[in-house]
This record gives sequence, structure tokens and C-alpha cells, in this order.
Amino acid sequence: MLAFAPPAQAVDPTVSLNNKRTGWDASEPNLTPAKVSSSAFGQRWSTPVNGSVLAQPLTTGSNVIAATENNYVYGLDPATGKANWTRRLGAPWPTSAVSCNDPAAHTGITATPVYDSVTNTVYLTSKVNDGPDVQHPHWYIHALNASTGAERTGWPVTIQGTPTNSPGHPFNPLTANGRAGLLLLNGHVFAAFASYCDSGPYVGQVVGVNTATRALSIWSTEAGSDTQEGGIWQSGGGLVSDGTGRIFVATGNGENAGSPGPGPGNRPPGKLGESVIRLGVNSDGSLTAKDFFSPTNNQTMDKNDTDLGSGGPTALPTGFGTAAHPHLLVQVGKDGRVFLLDRDNLGGMGQGPNGTDKPVSMAGPFEGVWGHPAAFGGGSGYVYTVATDTGNGRSPLRALKFGVNGAGVPTLTSSATSNEGFGYGSGSPVVTSNGTSLSSGLVWAVWSGSGAGGVGGELRVYDAVPVNGVMHLRRSFPIGTAAKFVVPATDSGRVFIGTRDGHLIAFGSN
Repeated sequence: MLAFAPPAQAVDPTVSLNNKRTGWDASEPNLTPAKVSSSAFGQRWSTPVNGSVLAQPLTTGSNVIAATENNYVYGLDPATGKANWTRRLGAPWPTSAVSCNDPAAHTGITATPVYDSVTNTVYLTSKVNDGPDVQHPHWYIHALNASTGAERTGWPVTIQGTPTNSPGHPFNPLTANGRAGLLLLNGHVFAAFASYCDSGPYVGQVVGVNTATRALSIWSTEAGSDTQEGGIWQSGGGLVSDGTGRIFVATGNGENAGSPGPGPGNRPPGKLGESVIRLGVNSDGSLTAKDFFSPTNNQTMDKNDTDLGSGGPTALPTGFGTAAHPHLLVQVGKDGRVFLLDRDNLGGMGQGPNGTDKPVSMAGPFEGVWGHPAAFGGGSGYVYTVATDTGNGRSPLRALKFGVNGAGVPTLTSSATSNEGFGYGSGSPVVTSNGTSLSSGLVWAVWSGSGAGGVGGELRVYDAVPVNGVMHLRRSFPIGTAAKFVVPATDSGRVFIGTRDGHLIAFGSN
């Protein structure tokens, strides 16, 4: 194995902390188990905001950025919760226009924005009910001054146009739902889209904007179609990148032959439902599919609604891997199989022995996951998933230990589960630590509550290192009504959570 390199972190600028979406904040000496167990640790403030907060808060150093489904954006003081600035970006769009109330009654800002520390700019997508009727909303990409909330000159940019790989099938702002967290990469901001409640017609699309010229590009998961789905939900997980010109996304149902047949990964077909896809960013900002992985039973997954893309990909940090497979990615969806993939050779479809799957390795199946894993580089390395209860009452936080088998193949092996279950709508985990110190590691996740719609939600914190096959619950904190699939933000000894009932809550020490 390679040596672990904890990422340096001064702010929390994007969903799950970094472009790999590891969720590992290794710069938190004031979030140790002893400090979190102390009576001095608890809720520090709770600030009301206008609308449900599904997007992860961002921290910029001087502000916590909170964005709501009512199209409000706030810059809050991280120590006190006082609003330093507030901005409204237009009337939110009623989700009922497509016979859906999920993830909220109104759509405004759903996807987690992204913060550019170089220019002190927050980029975000918002849906606005500003057309002649509710059937003609608009999607916009905004660029806000993170210190004042003022819109940057020349912004917002209206999302419109036709995918470069799918002429004649333009972006549909009515049925498009942007859930996946935004990605800032080499002067471009990328956002991904799916649908509401599977209300069609729709296809998955990735939209990119050049932050200097504001030129748009669009790529479709289902070339030549408006209806074959292949949405990019990822339960709020962000578009992943492990370096210049490389983006990874995961897709859901590929209806009516919208998922790939057998073929090598380096020759991606035009139909890419039920897939993990590596996109290449061209010199003009447009996108091209370069590699893919899709399970051989993707047609059954389509039929049974056991989407691969209910989960978002996580690129594991340096240290997870071997000389043969130094760049690994974890993908797990509704059917509970944990695929460990090589980011440089994803595996295609049916390329294993006798036409089987060709991941690096696979664990499970365990419970289904609506979310994305977090990683911790302590010891030999751990990966954590929050399973989702869809009726069995027993869907735990799970720790998978990284290792290498006798054949030299990287593996993930289940080493522990929590005694506590997590309900549908619970969020993805994040990890805090002081470097790679095992004794400092904690795993944080939002439990969706025992009531309908997130009522009675909690922020739960577990010791990162399992003991005797159990993930030890250190503490839990009430947060009111939990929002669906939310991810905590961590920075400078504090933990920040947005809620469905319109609050931004901070936890920390006195």
C-alpha cells in the first residue's frame, strides 16, 4: 500500500470537503472524542432561514454560506450565527408542477454550491419561477461575492442549449432537477441533472460554464434521446474529480435500452444508464465520455428500480491502493453491492471472466445506500457508508476496512456496524480527525428521525475505529426536522447542519 497523505484544509468549500468527495477533514484537533464528549460541547446557535436547507453549508473562513429551497442565500457568522448578508435569487418553483413534492414543496437551490477561495466567489444553481407560467421556469448559474452576497458582473447565466453529444435534444428546465453537488475544476463550474419523482421526459445531463467567458457546454448521459432517463442524482453527492480534465458521475435507470450492453470501458456507448462514467474535459470545456463501468445485470436494475446512481462515487485518497491500482473509487447504490473500481480503468460492462463484472473487487451485497461513502486514512484505512432503511428497521452505519488479499488485490471488508439504524433520507457521513491519528477519528452523520418528513432528526457522532465489530455511538444531538440526504460541514472545531424546517445549526465547544 501507499503512504496516506491527509489533505490540508482551511475551509469547507464544496460538498464532502474536496473534489474526491472523501468527506475526511484531517485538520480538526478540536473535534477529538474527548472534546466532543465534554459538557462544553453542544449546540452553539440555531439561525432561522427562509426555506428548507438541502444543500450542505459551506465555510469560507469569515462566513458560513447557507442556501435554501426558497432561493435565499445567507452569509452567517460562524461563531454567532448572525446574518452578515442575505440575498434572494427569485421566486422558487412549485415542485407540484410535475406532480411531485420531493425533495421539497418548492425548488430553489438544492445542489450544494461551490466556493472559489481564489476569487472569493460562491457558485450555485437555482431554479426560478419567472416564466409566463409554471411550465416554463428557468435554471440559472449564479456567482456571488462570498463576503457581501452581491452578484458578480455578467452573472447569472441561464442554463439552456443542446448537448454536444445529443443534437436536437435540448436541456429541459421544466423536468430537470439538479441534486448533485457542484464541481469547480480548472476555471469551469459543473452541475448535473436528473428529474423529480421520475417524472418525464428527462435524461441525465452535465452542464459546465467557463467562469471567465461564461460559455456553456452540456453533455447527455443518453445521446439521441429525451426519454431514456439515466439521471445523475447521487443523493446529493458531488461530481467527483481526481485531477485536471477528469470528472466521475454515477447514473440511475436507463429505460428502454438506455443502459449499456457488453463492451470495454474505454469505448463508452452513447447510452450510459446504470453506470459510473469518467468524463474528459476538452480544451473548449465540452465533455466526452472516456471510460465507464456498468453491472452486467443493469437491465434487471432498471426493471426493479435498484439504481446504481442512488449513490454518489467517492475517489479514495492517496494511500488506498497498490502499485497496480493506485487510484481507487468506491460506488454503492440501492442493491448494496460495494464496488471498488480503478479510476484509470473502470471495467466496462461484462468484461470479467465468462462475461461477468470486472471491478477491482466487490463487497456485499449489504443494505442499499442513498448517499456516498466517506474515507479515513487512519490505520490501514476505512470507508464508511450509511445504509437506508426501506422497511426492515435495521440499516446501519457500516465500516469497511481497506486491505490487500493474498493475490495482491485491493479489497474492502465489512468490519463493523452501528447498533442504531438509519431511516430513509438519512445523510452521508463525514470524518474528522487530527491527521491520521486513530484515537482522534470521529464519523458524523444525520439520522432522518423516526417521524414522517424528518421529524425528530439527530446529528450522530461515532468513534471512527470499530471495537468488537461495533461502531460506538459517542453522542447524538437533536436538530429538529432533518432535511433529506444532508451532509454536515466541518471547520475549525465546529459542525454545521441545515434542516428541513429552515434552520442552520452550529455545534462546537464553548
